[in-house]
Amino acid sequence: MFHDLRGRVSPTRRILAWVILVLLLIVAAFVLPRYSRIQAFQTVADAVLWTLLGLASVKLFTFLLLDPLLRYRKTATPGFARDILVVALYLGTAALILRNVVGMDPTALLSSGAIAAAVIGLSLQETLGNLFSGISMHLDPAFQVGDWVEITGNLRGGPGRETLIGEVTATTWRTVQLRTENGDMDILPNRVLAQAVVTNLYVPSGLHRRTAKVIVEPHQDLHIALAKLTRALGGIPHYEHHKPEVVVHSFDMGGAVFEMRWWALGYRHGRAGNFQAMRLACTVLPREGFALLGPHGATTLHPKHREMSDGFLKQLLVQLHLPEDWVQELKGKILLRHVAPDEGVIREGDPGNSLFAVLEGQLKVVRPVERTEPYTGIFWETLAVLKGGDWFGEASLLTGAPRNATVVAETACELVEIPKVAFEQSIQREPQVLERLVDVMEARSRSKQAQTPEKLLPREQWLAQIKSWFGV
Repeated sequence: MFHDLRGRVSPTRRILAWVILVLLLIVAAFVLPRYSRIQAFQTVADAVLWTLLGLASVKLFTFLLLDPLLRYRKTATPGFARDILVVALYLGTAALILRNVVGMDPTALLSSGAIAAAVIGLSLQETLGNLFSGISMHLDPAFQVGDWVEITGNLRGGPGRETLIGEVTATTWRTVQLRTENGDMDILPNRVLAQAVVTNLYVPSGLHRRTAKVIVEPHQDLHIALAKLTRALGGIPHYEHHKPEVVVHSFDMGGAVFEMRWWALGYRHGRAGNFQAMRLACTVLPREGFALLGPHGATTLHPKHREMSDGFLKQLLVQLHLPEDWVQELKGKILLRHVAPDEGVIREGDPGNSLFAVLEGQLKVVRPVERTEPYTGIFWETLAVLKGGDWFGEASLLTGAPRNATVVAETACELVEIPKVAFEQSIQREPQVLERLVDVMEARSRSKQAQTPEKLLPREQWLAQIKSWFGV
């Protein structure tokens, strides 16, 4: 019964219809007055003719001047500003036609229609409220198309306040259109938006701090939990001068409230960081022996332990050019670590005094880069991939230097961490092995130089650093 004319009528037929309509109006304006001597008919024909000329003039003005000037505006309402200006031009054209063609004074018409205007104003107060709210937002722009905003207020007319988050896609004379994370399109009247609290999540531009909280059961080693979770959050893409951190925020539900803090570039980057931070907290803390608290009590702990074979330790010592008879001495001092996907292992610039060897899984050496796809944020760019049998962190172990790279787990991994204290007594007892360690440092430096050219340190400087670090 009902037809969708937009789908059934082709663009060619619509253009043809407009051409025919314009031709009919031109005929009515030029031809018909010649066959009629009635003054009223001729006045109407002149009004039609000048209306066509006025419409063409406004269209030409907007095409050649107005649209090019507003195309690169950075406010949220270039389309709304254009509509207001075009309406003003149409009203001015209509006033000129009434005065010069019809012979009617527009001011007299306005004064005589004051009562009608009042009635129309009362009936259109909702529309006028949206119109003037849109004008005020245009005069004082708080966001632009593409920004993510958080709107808090009485958005649906019911009791209480609610919050809506979305990306601004368009602003018209009546509404603001938002696209939510779920891809839904929410349309808010300008009047409602003007009465709400609007937080622009993209302004000022740059990094914004985001937080998330978890509650941990009281423990005498909470400082260890803080250190382990802080290191794990290093897997969230970040800059070296804006590293994620964890602090004890407060006390709640009988436990310590851990607040995880990180810096995000854009709203969606912050949301992705929130999901990653919560997943790491719920994975790392129970794994390391720290229970999380909730309304139904503490979580179940899932610590992972596995004994390492002497064969693997002997292989690791061979790679480090160290005596194989150190196996039994190191066996009780090394640490076995389990790492979750996207968990940070070491962070560039952090102090370090240990070496890592990969048993299982895959890790990546990364650096932060800004991108706009799939959304605006900071992402990891992979510089190198580490797999089973690889090892890293030897510079911090042998010289005490800060970490020179960031390493993040790509899959679930098992790592061996060998701290400085494991080697310290053995090296002090057999200082002749220092020459072998210098060989290791030089070989690793040459392999890195092949990928990223850098100045090599002299052998004597390597040896001096290692001796100073181990107190030899």
